[in-house]
Amino acid sequence: MAESNRSGREPFSLDALMPLALLIGGLFLVWCAAVVWLRQLPPEEGWVRQVVPLLLWAAAIALWIASQRPQRPAAWLGLIPIDRRVILVTAVTFAAMFGWHAIRIAVGRPPSGLLTLLPPEIYGWMLAGILFNEILFRGVLQTRLSELLEPKFALPITAIVAVLFRLPSFYLGSGGIEPVMLYSIFLLSLLAGVLRLLAKSLWPALALQAANALGSLL
Repeated sequence: MAESNRSGREPFSLDALMPLALLIGGLFLVWCAAVVWLRQLPPEEGWVRQVVPLLLWAAAIALWIASQRPQRPAAWLGLIPIDRRVILVTAVTFAAMFGWHAIRIAVGRPPSGLLTLLPPEIYGWMLAGILFNEILFRGVLQTRLSELLEPKFALPITAIVAVLFRLPSFYLGSGGIEPVMLYSIFLLSLLAGVLRLLAKSLWPALALQAANALGSLL
């Protein structure tokens, strides 16, 4: 990767952006094609719908690390270090988001009760999906964009891309595109990006998404 300027960012150029654009754009096209195929599967093969995005996301992350070779990949992605500050921010983030869902139920939103009813493997798929999703979007995409652009551009671009990747998922269901949900995904992605930026760690963003997913099942 190119030499950084005084602001800690590389000089922006299309050549510097191209590898990231090819990775994300190519993944999006493959994901759209995969969704068309997944929709044709019988209900008893629903587990494939959980595995395929994980494999695609993991392949994209591995391809980026192998091709771009950032120094100390785990640190570049925000997975390390894990110190007391990171643990504290992560715990507070999880408690705040999960508490927000609990408050919503307490003041009137009908509880779904799914949190204690779903089979254990569902939580495994859910958390695995959140992990790979955050590594891809906040670990790879936002980190690389932040090396080229100011945060005021890198964060919303990352959030918009995260929303775009959710659009094909609506095709797998029967309810169609839900604008309110897309807006919520954008805001949550933006908040996750802020946490990634300020904490210099991926774990608070992971905690935010995990708490939101689990809290929505209360």
